[in-house]
Amino acid sequence: MNTQSIIRFGGIAAIVCAALYVASIGLWMGAGTESSPPLAIAAYVSSQAIFFVTLYALYLIHRGEAPTLTLVGVLVLGISIAASFFIDPTDVKNPVVFFLTIGYGVGGLILGWLAYRSPRLSKGIGIAALLTGAFSLVMVPFMLAGAAELVGVLNLLVSLPYLVWLGWLGWHLLRHSALTAQPI
Repeated sequence: MNTQSIIRFGGIAAIVCAALYVASIGLWMGAGTESSPPLAIAAYVSSQAIFFVTLYALYLIHRGEAPTLTLVGVLVLGISIAASFFIDPTDVKNPVVFFLTIGYGVGGLILGWLAYRSPRLSKGIGIAALLTGAFSLVMVPFMLAGAAELVGVLNLLVSLPYLVWLGWLGWHLLRHSALTAQPI
């Protein structure tokens, strides 16, 4: 499979990831219970698993510009996502969620910075990723303070730039995969 096809699949994966993420939020909010509904968990896990395809596409796009930083960003975000498969990411009392939130934030900031600087992606995609990472890190002090209700609201706010990032990135990769794949 060539790089252009992988990048195109990364775009499709980003859009599917966004749709499943929205479904998981809707299912969680619709359940109205303290426990996590199984269908919401399945949608969330599927969304995050599909995001690995997009992460690999981002690695291919940015590796020529900043290979070490790209690898660090992809690994930090990828490890955080993989670890989230084994815990309830809505359980802010779990100390692992604290570290995963930091991983999401740092990974988002790195990939956002790379996208912002890259001539291969629009600056708006980079800004959306930077906001996603920054908003994730804003939750950390509230997690330490034990403000679970506020963290839940902040997590919904993080979802807005995250969904913009995924949607815009997916659209861009589908429309411009040949251009994005060209070395600079």
